[in-house]
Parts: sequence; C-alpha cells; structure tokens
Amino acid sequence: MAENKYVISKAVRDKFKVTTITEADLKKFANLSLELFTYLKEVKSLDFKVYFRVDLEMIEFITPKNFAEDLVDAIISARNKEYSNLDICVERKDYPKFEYLIQNIRQKKIDNLLKKDPNLDRKTIEVFGDLSQASQMIVRGGINKTVAQRAQMAASRLIDNLMDSEVAVGTLSRMILADETLYDHSAAVAMISGIIARNLLAKSKEEAELIARSGLYHDVGKTCVPGHILNKPGKFTPEEFDIIKAHTSLGYDELKKAMSNGAPIEEQVALVALEHHEKFKGGGYPMGKTGRQEEKPDGIHEYARIVTIADVYSALLMKRVYKEAYDQEKSLTLMRSFAPNDYDPAIWGKFEKSVTQSIDYYAAIEKVSDSKRDSGRIIIIDDNGKRTTIGNKNKTA
Repeated sequence: MAENKYVISKAVRDKFKVTTITEADLKKFANLSLELFTYLKEVKSLDFKVYFRVDLEMIEFITPKNFAEDLVDAIISARNKEYSNLDICVERKDYPKFEYLIQNIRQKKIDNLLKKDPNLDRKTIEVFGDLSQASQMIVRGGINKTVAQRAQMAASRLIDNLMDSEVAVGTLSRMILADETLYDHSAAVAMISGIIARNLLAKSKEEAELIARSGLYHDVGKTCVPGHILNKPGKFTPEEFDIIKAHTSLGYDELKKAMSNGAPIEEQVALVALEHHEKFKGGGYPMGKTGRQEEKPDGIHEYARIVTIADVYSALLMKRVYKEAYDQEKSLTLMRSFAPNDYDPAIWGKFEKSVTQSIDYYAAIEKVSDSKRDSGRIIIIDDNGKRTTIGNKNKTA
C-alpha cells in the first residue's frame, strides 16, 4: 500500500526555519488534532509557535510574529491531503496555552449557540464540555494515572448531573447540526452510554459511571492508527480497513498496559474497547462474538452492547468527510435498519423509544415557540395565499 509522503520544498526551506530533530526530541512536542487546530481560525493572534513535523524535521510554520489566517488555512489544506509523515505540533511547554485558547473559543461558541437556540440545555452542554476535555487528554498523550483520574471525574460529574434523557440526547443532536466544531465523538458516546445505563436501564450510580468511562475510552486504539488512514475521505482499501479494525485490539492493549502501570481503569473498560464493534447476531469484529455474555461465555459484554448503540448513534450525528451530519430522525431511521442484527433488542428497544420521545419533545417545543412568535400579531392571508404579518417588520410569503 503506497503512502502519500510530504516533501519539504526548497521554497518552504527558504521561507521557514527547518530544524532536524532526533527521536528523543519528539518527546518535547505534542501533536494537535486537526479538529482542534481548526479553532485557530477564530483568533487574531498567538503567543506560541505551531510546527509541521515532517519525519524528523520540524518546520517552524506559525509564530507570534507571522500569525495569519492564510497560514492556518495552509496547514489545514496540507493535513487534509492525508500525508503519512506529517503532523501538526506545538512544544509541550506551550500546550497549556493552546488548551486555554481552545477552551475560551469553545465557551464563546457555546454562548453564541445558546443565544441562537434557547431550547438547548445548558447543563448538557457544560457536562459534555467536561467530558470532551477528558477525551482530548486521552487522545493527545497516552493514558496514565492523571489522565485516568480526569476521566473518572468527568464520568462522575456526568452521572451526578444527569439530565432528562430526551433533553440531553436532543441537545447533542441539535448542537452538532448548529456547530460541528463543538462535537467530540468519544465525549458523546460517554454521555449517551451513561444516559442509557442510568436513565433507561436503571443501573446504579457506580455502574453508570463505569459504563460512561467505557464510552470515553472506547476508541482509544485509534490513537495507534496512522492519521492518513484514519482521516481518509474516500473508501478504505481492504488493507486499510484491516488496519482500522485493529483499533479494537490496540485499544485493549493500550488500556491493559496503562492498568499495569497503575492507572485506575477497570477490566470492563478495556473489554469494551475490544468488543464495541461486535454485533449481537454476528458479523462484527475482532472476534465475531454473538449474544450476551451473561448467557454464554463467548457472548458480548453488556457494557459493550450499550456502548455499541451509543457509538453508532453518535457517529451518525457527526459530519464526516464522506457524509453530512444527520438529525435525530434520520439517525434513528438508519439505526432501525441495522437493529435486527447488530443490537441487543433489550437495550435497543429502550433507546429507540427514548430517541423517539426526544424527537417529539423538541417538535412540541418548537411548535410552542412558533405560536409565541405569532402572538400579539395580526396575520392576513390574501386570495393568492400570501401571508402578511402586521405588527412586525418582517413579511413572509
């Protein structure tokens, strides 16, 4: 399988400072996800440097002195070309500055979103943001005791502040449709998994937290998959899909390694990373398991059966390079076509009902909102069907 490799041109070498580094030097840098880096389009200045790493060379691409939006766009464009040897980096000592900047941008986006759509639930979005920060810690730098403790805190806060299922699930969907940059897949899977566990299956607080953490860690193996494959906009080759599928086993290994080094992570969490792509009636991976572990030794763990549903629903809500973001109704319709084979019917039935109620809930709210907007006005409809609203400067046909 041929790889698309970036080659530093003479023009780039003449314009930017390029430094050769060693493998040991790599520890001094932190990679940035393209999703978070894109937030820099919202700022006017930086107080740290952004680098392109090309193999073992660092291009000092953006500095506080030369910061410009066209340079941010150039990095985004290059990263979207799936180069296998190129990463966006900052020095580790500057990562807290980057993180602080992202948090501020995110909060402004949330405030603007709540102004535009007052029917969104602020508590849901705040808890989601907390889960997202834990998710980014997991993704960016490996799992250790500190990261695991942060994940525990986020999951605990989720369950302590658990909101109405219909409101929370609806808010997630409406949030991504309004601003896709606010979305974090693993945070969404953690939240939905926690809601299923606590609200729909009546699990204890402790068990619901454990299931939420399982959702937070479920895709950790993707940190071991080359970025040019993981972010590929087109269809995977069979060889690439085999690499993608390996993220389940790689995630299990990563979590077991962290556990052996003292990170407070439970065996069930690692098992979910391994099993979340198994299907209830077969055909999943990596082991092709079927049924319930409670009923047969080679069955799928209950937590994995919960996270599987949350994972698919969240993925359908997301905008990806090969599809638009789907609303709740379309996501649920697609899931119904998979349900007979893929999902545990005892869990799916409760989730399907909850999402249906969420769709109805927000439809009712919007109907009331429309009614309030029209109150105190006179609407005249002429013989041709044209509607004129008196008492408001806006006129609609």
